[in-house]
Amino acid sequence: MASKENKGGFLRWPWNAVVYVLLAVTLRLLAIPVILVLMGLQRKNNPHGQSEGFCLSRTRKRLTWLIWALLVLAAGGALLYMLPVGLRQDRTYWETGDYATLAFCAIGGPLLVTGGLYLAYAAIRDAFFPAKSALAKSIRSQLPYPEEAPPVEELFAMVDGDLRENGRWFGPVGVGREWVLGDSVNRIDRIRGIFVVNEIHQHRTQTGVRTRRDMELVLVDDRWQRSVTSFNSLADLQAAAEYLRLQVPEAAWGNNGQNLDFWTMDESAREDFERDFRQRQALGASAAAQREVLSGGPQDMILRRRDGEVTSRLTASLVEELLERCPDGAESGFELTPTRPLETQGRTLRSLNCLVQEDGKVLLLLELAPREEHLALARSMDRREALAVLTAWLRREAPDLADWDLRRLYQGSGGPTPQPRQSHGRLSLVYASGAAENHVNFTREDIQVAAEGIMDGTYQLVDLTHPEGFLRIRVTAGDRSDARCTVEAARPGGPELEFYITKMPPREAAAWLTGYPRGRYLPGGGDWKRVKKAK
Repeated sequence: MASKENKGGFLRWPWNAVVYVLLAVTLRLLAIPVILVLMGLQRKNNPHGQSEGFCLSRTRKRLTWLIWALLVLAAGGALLYMLPVGLRQDRTYWETGDYATLAFCAIGGPLLVTGGLYLAYAAIRDAFFPAKSALAKSIRSQLPYPEEAPPVEELFAMVDGDLRENGRWFGPVGVGREWVLGDSVNRIDRIRGIFVVNEIHQHRTQTGVRTRRDMELVLVDDRWQRSVTSFNSLADLQAAAEYLRLQVPEAAWGNNGQNLDFWTMDESAREDFERDFRQRQALGASAAAQREVLSGGPQDMILRRRDGEVTSRLTASLVEELLERCPDGAESGFELTPTRPLETQGRTLRSLNCLVQEDGKVLLLLELAPREEHLALARSMDRREALAVLTAWLRREAPDLADWDLRRLYQGSGGPTPQPRQSHGRLSLVYASGAAENHVNFTREDIQVAAEGIMDGTYQLVDLTHPEGFLRIRVTAGDRSDARCTVEAARPGGPELEFYITKMPPREAAAWLTGYPRGRYLPGGGDWKRVKKAK
């Protein structure tokens, strides 16, 4: 009995194309049913293209478009052939002729020929030049740095690996942890709309009434680009949509024509939806964090910046932002330290240091245990590869250490970072739901997130006590009767602190929340009222 591995090699590329061409040359039109049978056997023995890769198999299947291209070209050629025949008719024909038929031939013929040529071009491009395929372009355009995207082999391997390890298949659609593969590829974290189309269309012909049923999964991403995948099974379609809805619960959901209403929203409505989407996403993340705290779950990772500031409120987007700012001089590097060292490939890894060199390359240092020996594994790489390593490190996944060099660390040369200063600051957050958080270790990015939360309605109250200068500011969101925020701030100087209060729009309050700790603003102007003490 053949094994599954051998079974998956049935008519692999390019031998299947060779067989199809030989059959077409030998049998001509009679080859079409034989080719369709062979394609069915290949799909059965090689489900989803697992032997050559899911993405590459999907691009190879575009070769079948050549059949449709030939049919469209034949129809266009027939119309163009009928056109001069009609034009050569005698005067009697022109007096009683069918001008609508001539106009149809004159317009429809070139259009069909153009469409057939494009179908043929797209089929050959995707099948033989996968780097230029629409599938590769869809993956490349969704990466953080599309201009620095890796070769097509790595692009496809990234999606294939996710589907192979975490994928669930629903007919033609595979859903992994990060990617969705259908007729195109979508990143799950960028999905904003999930829609099911299940419509029956009827139209009358000379031979009777023809019925067509459309079953499609429509996904709309944060760039407001729409991808459509057709299904043959309603059960697979509904299962795929429900599973994706669990992955992105904040996304819009609907049926049939609702996807067009969502896709054609104006710019203002899109901004409102995106703000609401991020607010619901933040509330969900806060609820998950609270459940983790209540269950006693430890923090997985701590971020320490070069100036000593520490935070455990880590996200992949925060690490990406820090990495982007490093070349601009706004950051001098940072360190990610897990609560428990990682054991991998016979080594114990204590922390991961990230530094940007003068040539723009990113230097990553994996500090080894014991700390007293000051040894680390180092590797220089581009920003895209460094971001992939950092993101995996947040999930407690160590990189392959084969190409990393062992070196000794020295203070000031990419060595251990200074110990954080003892902070007496406090950042208190009260969500719109009433849930509260208190943080004694926080960064400027945490304050920026709090300010954005005041603008989009995530937070009802933000209370910040800065560790330097005895600065304190409290921002309370408005209500329906008065959308302005109430801002209370202390003014240092003199024998005692002076406290002031005022009202201002949310955007201005957010600016005060970020600028006040840096000394950009001081209360006490004409719009401020002095109070005896902070509330």
